[in-house]
Parts: sequence; structure tokens; C-alpha cells
Amino acid sequence: MASPSTEPATDPPTTLRGNNDFLKLWAGQSLSLIGSQVTVLAMPIVAYLLLHASVAEMGILGALARLPMVLFLVVGVWVDRMRRRPVLIVSDSVRALMLATVPLFFLLDMLTLWWLYVVVFVMGVFGVLFEIAYRSYLPVLVAPEHLGQGNSHLQLSDSISKAAGPSLAGVLIAARSAPLVILVDVASYALSALCLLLIRKREDPTAPDSGASMLTAIRHGLGWVMTQPLIRPLAIASAVYSFFDIGILQTLYIPYVVGSVDIPAGWVGAVLAVGGIGAIIGAWLSVRLMKRLGPGPTMLWSTVIGNSALILVPLAGGPLWLAATTLGLSQLLVGLCAQVFVVNNITVLQSATPRELTGRVIATIWAMGLVPAPLGALAAGLLGQAFGMRPVVLVAALAGALIPMAVLARSPIPKLRSVPETPITA
Repeated sequence: MASPSTEPATDPPTTLRGNNDFLKLWAGQSLSLIGSQVTVLAMPIVAYLLLHASVAEMGILGALARLPMVLFLVVGVWVDRMRRRPVLIVSDSVRALMLATVPLFFLLDMLTLWWLYVVVFVMGVFGVLFEIAYRSYLPVLVAPEHLGQGNSHLQLSDSISKAAGPSLAGVLIAARSAPLVILVDVASYALSALCLLLIRKREDPTAPDSGASMLTAIRHGLGWVMTQPLIRPLAIASAVYSFFDIGILQTLYIPYVVGSVDIPAGWVGAVLAVGGIGAIIGAWLSVRLMKRLGPGPTMLWSTVIGNSALILVPLAGGPLWLAATTLGLSQLLVGLCAQVFVVNNITVLQSATPRELTGRVIATIWAMGLVPAPLGALAAGLLGQAFGMRPVVLVAALAGALIPMAVLARSPIPKLRSVPETPITA
């Protein structure tokens, strides 16, 4: 249970800079994100180089890390039935403890691949729990008019960690043994938990469905999403984009650009890094565009521009400099527009969703944005083998671009000029 508040009765902060509780959440999450990038690189190195995992065993490790994503809908119900801050603290603490066993067992010469399987799976479960809880917790700490700015700050940290984190991880791993470098992530989770413990704002208990079964509660959240004209198009567009872009296009991206476009393998990292730069710019621009254009037009035009940039991938060709520039431009625009869309999307969701449904609604949107991806990846392999990569990449880019554009354009979203001031109750 959450501890009683010691916060004095004062007026709510008028800016995020004056909101110490948000700053603690942001600081903890930023540290955790940077630490996680170290583990993203270090864990496969531990498995492959130190534990001599085969290609098949590496596949199992990756699958177990992603398998907990199927729990999104269940986790959404749990989060709606609990106070969020204790969930966040427990999630950080468990992940710190599980990760700490890797360098400990390594030093004791007890580390095995089977234990690594357990670690990545448990990390995945509590990672999903943290993701839904902290997205649901933000409206507790931040006034409605500051939600967009709060989401922008959190996404900016995510973008910076993904742009700078792998380089930091590489330097650390080059200087020290990979299992010991994981201690950086252990420390980041511990510091994140400490920041959360220092938050003083009291969180009122939620009002879950009385006596509702897990299945009924999930159906309630899913039903709310699919019956709201403002929310349903966002969920459908995310699902379509997940299947064609995250599933098919991203699965075939590296083999396609290396094998068909003839981009040298050493250049691919630089091309992808441009997307990280775009993501940083997008997180910075997101709230400015929201205020100038409104969240609806911002989401529509970020989808139009970002998704259109996907079509540059199958069009890339010609001299090496031109092909690389085309792919880099595509990455820049996709990274930028994705962050603009995410900040506006999550802000509208948090504002429009009744507090007692926040966890389930966010979990539903996340699930619809992730579950189609593995199906798309499977389709990518089968279709690429049957028809060749170029036509499959072309069709995936066109469908992944045009269908979400049409879904959003035909919805009430383009007319949404401001963030909903109160949750939708009907």
C-alpha cells in the first residue's frame, strides 16, 4: 500500500519545473532507460560469447524477452486495481535484483544459459508492468494542461537513451567484462526505485469493476476503446502500422538494404543512427506542434509525413551516396514523426480515459500496436522467400503508409484542436 502523504496542502505546481514529484519520476525513468541500453547490448554478448549459445538458443533468448508482451491486457487490469507507485517501485526493485544475479553468478562461475532465460523473462514481465503503470501514473502527478509536456520530456529521455546508449554500452563493454557492465543497469533500476520512493503526492485508491473477472475487465477496457470514435482509429492505425512496418518492413530492412540496395554493412549503423537524431528532434517539437496545430492535426500530419517516408525505402537505389542519403532521410523523418505522434497520442489517451480504465485502455492500445508485429515478421519470411524481398518491401511500405493515413483522415481526429479537458464517460 502507498504510504500516507507528507506533502503539505499547497496549490498544485503551475509548471513542470515546479513539480518536484514529476521531476523525480522523470529523473528515475531517464536513468533507468540509459542503464537498460547497456543491458540490451551486454546480455546477448554474455549469452553468445561467454555461454557459447547457438543461433537457435539466441532465438529462444530473444523470444523469452518478448514473450511477456502478451500480458499487456492482463497487466492493464492489474494496474487499474492497484496504486501505481508501489507497482513501479516493486518493478524496479525486482528487475535490479534479477539483473544483479548475472554478474554475481558470473563471478562465482555459476552462470548458465538456462538462468539467463529466467532473467530475461522475469525482466520482461516486470518491464511490461512498469510500462503500463508509469503511463497510467503520469496523470496522477501532472495537471491535465501539463500532460503533453510531461509526455514530451519522457519521450525525449527515451530518444536520447536510444541514440547515445548503445555507444556508451560499447565503450563500457570494451573496457570491462560484459557481465560486470550489467551492474550499471542494476544501479539505474535501484536509483529509479529511490526516486519513486521520494515522491510525496498521495495517490487515491482506484475504483475497479466490483467483482468483475479478469476476462470481463479486459473486455470492458477493449470494448471502451473500440466504441469511442476518438480512440478507435488510433488503435486500428497502430495495429496496421505494427503489422506492415514493425513486422514486415523492419524484419526485412537490414537484409534488404545490404543485399538488394548494396549498402555496406558498416554503413547501416550510421543510417539507423539518423533515426535516433530525428526522434530527439521529434520529442522536442511534439508539444510545440500540439499547441500550434492541435493534437488531432498534429497526429494526422505526422502520420502522413512519417508514413510517406517509409516509401523511400523500396525507392532507394542508384549510386551509394544517393541510396544511403535516401535511407537516412527516411530514418530521420520516421524517427521524428513517430515521436511527435506518440506524445500527442498518449496525451489524448491519458486525458480522454476515465481514471479507473487508464491501465486497461493504454494496455489495449499497446497490445494492438505490438501483437501484430510477430505475425508480420512471420509473413515477411514466408513472402520474402516466395516473391523476393523488393516486392514485399514495396507492398509493406505502401500498405503501412496509406492505410493508417486513411483511417485517421476519415475519423474525428483531424478536427481535434485541443486535448480533452475531461475524460470521456460514455
